[in-house]
Amino acid sequence: MAPSDAAESPAERDRQADAFLAGPVATFKITLGRRETLGLQREPREYVPATVQVGASVYTNVGIHLKGAAGSFRNLGDRPALTLNFDKFVKGQHCFGLDKLHLNNSVQDESYLCESIASAQYRQAGIPTARASHAFVLLNGRDLGLYVLKEGYDGQFLRRNFPGSGKNPGNLYDGGFLQDLNQELERDAGKGPEDYSDVRLLLRAAAVPVSRRASELERVLDVDRFITFLALQALTDDWDGYGRNRNNYRLYFDPATGRAVFIPHGMDQLFREANGSIQPHWAGLMARRVTEVPELQARYDAQLRELLERQFTWAWMTNHFAAVDVRLQPALADRSPQDRQEWADQLRRQSNRLAARIRNVRRQLDLPPDPGLASATVALRTPQRLDGWSPRPQQGRSSLDVDTNAPPALHLMAHRSGTAASFRTSRSLPAGPYTFEARVRTRSVASQHGMPGRGAGIRISGSDRQHHLVGDSEWTSVKFEFDLDDDREVEFVAELRADRGEAWFDLSSLRISGRIP
Repeated sequence: MAPSDAAESPAERDRQADAFLAGPVATFKITLGRRETLGLQREPREYVPATVQVGASVYTNVGIHLKGAAGSFRNLGDRPALTLNFDKFVKGQHCFGLDKLHLNNSVQDESYLCESIASAQYRQAGIPTARASHAFVLLNGRDLGLYVLKEGYDGQFLRRNFPGSGKNPGNLYDGGFLQDLNQELERDAGKGPEDYSDVRLLLRAAAVPVSRRASELERVLDVDRFITFLALQALTDDWDGYGRNRNNYRLYFDPATGRAVFIPHGMDQLFREANGSIQPHWAGLMARRVTEVPELQARYDAQLRELLERQFTWAWMTNHFAAVDVRLQPALADRSPQDRQEWADQLRRQSNRLAARIRNVRRQLDLPPDPGLASATVALRTPQRLDGWSPRPQQGRSSLDVDTNAPPALHLMAHRSGTAASFRTSRSLPAGPYTFEARVRTRSVASQHGMPGRGAGIRISGSDRQHHLVGDSEWTSVKFEFDLDDDREVEFVAELRADRGEAWFDLSSLRISGRIP
C-alpha cells in the first residue's frame, strides 16, 4: 500500500519528502489503461487516472498529464515529460510526502544536472524553489530512462516555504511563456485579490523616479531576495530565466510580509557560455527597474561576490556532484554499461563547464582564483592523463574499439575509401598554452594525398593536424600544441582518416599539459 495518511502533519510530510528526494534514486512504474492512453493522445494537458508504483508502494487513481514547453514537449509515444498529481482524484493521497511532482525528460539538458545544481544553490541562498532529484521511468512497461524529478508548486510548497501565509496564502502567479508583470499572469494558487491589484501595486512601485524607487520597492518587493535571484541567474548563465528572457518564473505575494517574492523555474539550460557576462542586458521589467537604482546595483555587485565566496565554489560543486553520483550508482548498477558510461561522461562534462564558469566569473570580478581550481590549474604543469574517450564514426565504414592487449589502446580501423573516424573527450581549460600528446602505432594505413588531415593523429576540434601517420609505424610519439585566448571547453580528438588500415592510440599516453609561455 502507498504511504498516504491524510492525517499526517505538514512537517511530517516534508520530512518524508526530504528523505525520499535525498535517498536512493527510485523507479516510477506508470501504467495507463487504453482509455487513458487515448485521452492523453487527444488532450495531453488534461489529467487522466493512472497507477503508479514506486518501490513497494502502489498508488491508484493518480492524476497524470503531459507537460513541457516548445523545446521540451514530447508526445506520449516518445519520452514525454509528465506531471503526477497524487491527490487529484484521491483526497489526501501523497507519494512519500509529495502531493504533486514533475518528471522532466531533460531533453534540453543532456547532463540531467542543471536543475539539481540550481535548485540547491537557490535554496541555500534563501530563495524558495522546488526541490530537485532524479528518477527512472517505466511507462506501460517501456523503459524511458533517466528523468529529473521536481516537486510541484502547490499549496504544500507554499506552506513549507512561506509558513506565515497560514490558511489564507497570497496569490502564486505563473509567469507563463515570455510574459512579464505587465501582462495577464495565470494565478496558480492562493486566496489573494482576484483583480491583479497586487501585481499592479508592484508595477507602480517600479515606475516611480529612481531617486525614490528603492524605498517604494522595499515596501512591496522582497528586494534582498530579488537581488540574490538575479545574481544567481547571472552566475549560472540562465539566459532563459526571468532576468534575461521574462520566462520560467513564479511570483508569490506573501501576506505575512506584504511583499512579492520571485521564484525560479525551468532551470535546464544553464552554464552554456563560460564567458557569459555577470552584468547582462536585463529584459525583465523588474530586473531593469531594480538595477537602474545605483544603490541596488551596488547591492547586486556585492551579492555576486558573497555568493562566489560562500557557495558558488568548486568545493561546493564537487561535493554536490559526488552526492548525486552516490545516490544514482545503485540504480545504475542495474542499467547497461552504455548507460553507466554515459552518466560518467555527462558528469565529467558538466564538471568541466562549471570549472570554466567559476574561473571566468571570478576573473570578471577581479577576484583571485578559486582555491580548488587554482590547485587544479597548477597540476596541469605536469602532464595529466585524458580519459572518458567516446567513439565517433564520421564517414565511410569503420570499426572502433578498445584493444586490451598490452598496452591498452584506442583502436580504429578503416574499411572503405574516404573513411573518417575518431575517439573524443573534452576538458574545460583556462586560457593559456597547452600540449596534447600521444603515442600512436599504425598498420597498412593508406589515404589519398588530397584527403584533409589524412592518416592517423591527434588534434583538438576545430583545428587541423600538422602530422599524418600513414603506412606501417611502430609506437611513435606525436604532439599537438595549441593556445586558448579565453576559458572554454576543449574537445580532444584521436582520429584516423584513411581508405584502409588501422591505428592504435596508447591510452596511458593520451595526456594534456600546460606550456610555459
